[in-house]
Amino acid sequence: MDNRSVLIIDDDPNVIEMLSMALARHQWEVESALDGESGVQLVQHNTYAVAIVDRVMPGIDGLETIRLLKEADSDIQVILHTGYPSIESSIEAIREKVFDYLCKPYDVGAMTRIVDHAARQRALAIENRNLLEQLRLERNSLDRQVRATKKAIEKEVEESGMFLGDSPAVKRIRHLAIQVAPSDMTVLLLGESGVGKNVLAKLIHRWSGRETEAHVKINCPAIPESLFESEVFGHEPGSFTGAVSRKVGLFELGSDGTVVLDEIGDLPLLSQAKLLQVLEDREFLRVGGCKTIEINSRVIAATNAPLDRLVKEGRFRSDLYYRLSEYEIHIPPLRERREDIELLIDYFLYQYSKKYQSGDLTISPEIIKGMNEYDWPGNVRELESLIRRFALAGSEHELERFLAGDGSQGKTQPSSASALPGPGKPCEDGLNAEAKSILSILR
Repeated sequence: MDNRSVLIIDDDPNVIEMLSMALARHQWEVESALDGESGVQLVQHNTYAVAIVDRVMPGIDGLETIRLLKEADSDIQVILHTGYPSIESSIEAIREKVFDYLCKPYDVGAMTRIVDHAARQRALAIENRNLLEQLRLERNSLDRQVRATKKAIEKEVEESGMFLGDSPAVKRIRHLAIQVAPSDMTVLLLGESGVGKNVLAKLIHRWSGRETEAHVKINCPAIPESLFESEVFGHEPGSFTGAVSRKVGLFELGSDGTVVLDEIGDLPLLSQAKLLQVLEDREFLRVGGCKTIEINSRVIAATNAPLDRLVKEGRFRSDLYYRLSEYEIHIPPLRERREDIELLIDYFLYQYSKKYQSGDLTISPEIIKGMNEYDWPGNVRELESLIRRFALAGSEHELERFLAGDGSQGKTQPSSASALPGPGKPCEDGLNAEAKSILSILR
């Protein structure tokens, strides 16, 4: 307590002298006033930790004096004492938020202890207010930094064309990714194979502030269940047959960066339990180890499986699902955002024409129309692969062949019986003249 000043306001000089002597022995600096008006004037020009106010005085009474003292200094702690106690005055004292209410005569030692407590209360109140103000300033500063970071990310996205698309769905996905990237929330990316989940995971890592740390991808279905713990968490030498040296696990490699759990829906239940414990505790032991390893990695999970349905079927742990789905982003298939197809075609065409030095390749409007009508079961990955082959070949024949034959599985097929060949009648579409002649001889 820096402030050791006490103001006594009482119309009895003997009371003032008695209290002043007792408080001075406890290293308090004491000033006094014989009426409320004088006491209020002192508070208006000086700072006191505590004021001891008499209830009955000439001029303004003690309660009115307390109100004026609080107006002059809201931090001052007031102790009201009186030789004429009443229920009404005690209720008024409570309303005025006095620190304590004493009835004369009282033990002077008790008064000094109450003054000490009141001063400490004042110091704590001021400290709390200062801390709250500091937190408010820091929060405002952090808010400004977050807003600036998000604006910088938005500008980078617009200028770089990352996660391409002009459809409302893609714009929403980019917005969600920008919102969650600076946080430490676990993100669950949902969508069919080939929609760009891993691309989005890389972008979230890039925008997260961890871009200088490791980005580790764990392909869950590619790790045998018997080796999951060793591969993901590592092992110590001698922990099992063949463990001749220490192995650092994938989670440890991505400790301060981002760990992507790809195709998490294919993870066996036993491995799910081990993963859940690590996500909750943020620590683990290597297989055969005794030293706890703490991690600070950002976790992103991706899957094309309907996890909510797997949970109902008992094939995926509900607690792990809720842990992973802190923030969900659903990426729709390409057939549901066809307005992005031409933009993606132009982007991949530019990239691979440049890579394979194919010159300025163009695609005819008829082929573009066919590609817009195709359902792209392989999504963006399938489109990219097709454009890559086209850029390498340098001929539209690759695209025509794809749309006429290889890509037919992505088109809507006729459902009427007349569209199908009859029993025993082979389909002759696509046969050359020689084959048709042989077929007629066989018939």
